Amino acid sequence: MTRASEQRPRRRGGTTPARPPERGVVVGVDLRGIQAYVYSGRRILDAVGRAALVAELTDTSDRRHGIADLVPEDCVVLRDAGGALTAVLPDPAAARAFTARYTRLLRDRAGDLTPVVAHVPYGPDAPAGERRTAGDAVEEAARGVDEALERLPARLRAARRRMSALHTPAHGYGITAVCSVGGGPAESVDSSRAQDDRAGVPERVAADVARARGIGRRWHRAHSAAWLAGAATATGRPRLELPMEIDRLGRDHGDLSRIAVVHIDVNGLGAILGEYRDRAGDPAVPGSGAAAQRGLSTRIAGLTEGLARALVRAVAATVRADPGRPATVPGSGAAAPLTLHRSPTGTVRLPVRPIVVAGDDLTVLCDARLALSLTRYALDWLDADPERIGVAADPRVALHRELARAHGGVGARTVAGPPGTHAAHTTFVPTVGVGVAVQPVGAPLSLGYDLCEAMCRRAKDHRVELMERGAPDDHAVAWTTRFDGVDRVLRRLDRARSAAPPRTALPMTGTAFADFLDRYLSAGAPDSLLADGGTRHRSWLVSSLVPLLESGVDPSAELHRRTRVTGVPAALPRDWTPGALLDAVEVLDLHLNPGLAAALEPHRPHDRGRTGVGGPLPGPTGAPA
Repeated sequence: MTRASEQRPRRRGGTTPARPPERGVVVGVDLRGIQAYVYSGRRILDAVGRAALVAELTDTSDRRHGIADLVPEDCVVLRDAGGALTAVLPDPAAARAFTARYTRLLRDRAGDLTPVVAHVPYGPDAPAGERRTAGDAVEEAARGVDEALERLPARLRAARRRMSALHTPAHGYGITAVCSVGGGPAESVDSSRAQDDRAGVPERVAADVARARGIGRRWHRAHSAAWLAGAATATGRPRLELPMEIDRLGRDHGDLSRIAVVHIDVNGLGAILGEYRDRAGDPAVPGSGAAAQRGLSTRIAGLTEGLARALVRAVAATVRADPGRPATVPGSGAAAPLTLHRSPTGTVRLPVRPIVVAGDDLTVLCDARLALSLTRYALDWLDADPERIGVAADPRVALHRELARAHGGVGARTVAGPPGTHAAHTTFVPTVGVGVAVQPVGAPLSLGYDLCEAMCRRAKDHRVELMERGAPDDHAVAWTTRFDGVDRVLRRLDRARSAAPPRTALPMTGTAFADFLDRYLSAGAPDSLLADGGTRHRSWLVSSLVPLLESGVDPSAELHRRTRVTGVPAALPRDWTPGALLDAVEVLDLHLNPGLAAALEPHRPHDRGRTGVGGPLPGPTGAPA
């Protein structure tokens, strides 16, 4: 979603590389409250537009939509993506002037975002630093730009702790209509949506909501066309589109419909960037480490964009749109098939929608029935063998080769191939943590995001614990189908993990997650919960077996009783555990396996696209295709 920046430091949004001066001020800007801002509405359009606006507010390469006009000619930009901005200005006066102009623009365009700003002077004449705590000696001035960059994170953390009431937006609340999204004063109308479903009455919204929706529509048009250009379907040739409304994410009207918020985050990004900076930087060239770090960040952003595009195209490849019949995503599982929404003009809306594609973060909305299958496809796509892909333009290959060059080819992680297929291979593409939250249609997106982010953090913590015990680096996955608040969900997960025996297998490694789907929820696996067509044992599982497993009782007697009553052996998946079986029963009615890997092979090369790192392709005149 973000426009990738140049891979080297540059001045004022141009392409000419620039070396940081021997003296100056490092200015760091970090935007607070991004998640609360992005997910404050209930519409996909609001979330997409606000996420795109956040990206534009730190984009120094775009004069029309970004902030290139605010950057002075003598400014060297080191980072400008993902809600963060780092720049080097020649003196404190220039730094203060830039900060004043930027924070004013931010207040005008997105008043609910709070900027956290820190200035770190460096060089021979730089003033001394601030006291760290009461009674400590004053820090010595930073001697160079690299030392100033090392101090910047601590200065930003200190600035967050000293937030004052002056940072709180103070809107004027007069006698006016109320914004339908934020509840503040309405300043504009959105004629594309009716107020309270009253025909002919446009929705009243605040100015920043109207602005974000305009940006969201522009982003939607560009990326929908680019990601779906040339996308193949299983049958038929309908026009495909990404949905703008949650109700269009494969909802079956009349039934309880649920969506899933999937959050994917690169593991150990700080360590990856820090080590790369030390390896790729030249000690004799000030700022070269930061320049190299910025280039790697751009490649990681390209990996995220490429993954978003791959997920959209994989789902599109499973669509069956036969003439005279509803468009569906078929597959195995109790939730099959998934009926898609078709507009009066014949456009079929896919049940998946990337919301945030920025830096190392990817957040996707989808029909809850596709959540686990999409997660598995994402991990398979990231684990693809770079040598087998073989195309330098693929963002996975580009990132792998860059990190391999910096590390001298040593230190790649090993990925085991599926049984009976390709042998194990190595890759420098990093692992990810994945959190999935399932919620009813109509629930606030902010709740779903908070839950999936909490699940992602729990999964990443699990990975760290395993690696401290000597386990190899692997992906980590956790999900929840509860939506009664983050604290309650986490406490319930902790109690289930600490029970004897454990009542959940979450979080799981990526390897364990794939094995879980194959053994418990695969229609072709012997004795899986979906074997022989599905859920004929569902009522027995839920009413009889699950209570025994939750209470910690050995279910052997119940299995013998079931066998005697039905005359059919009551077999459970091989090497089953109570925790994994309970997890499987919880998602039994939600899981649909449409065969994404068979529809779009994960090793298929992906071009680098518009940004050169995995984004949409440009059209003939440079505009999005």
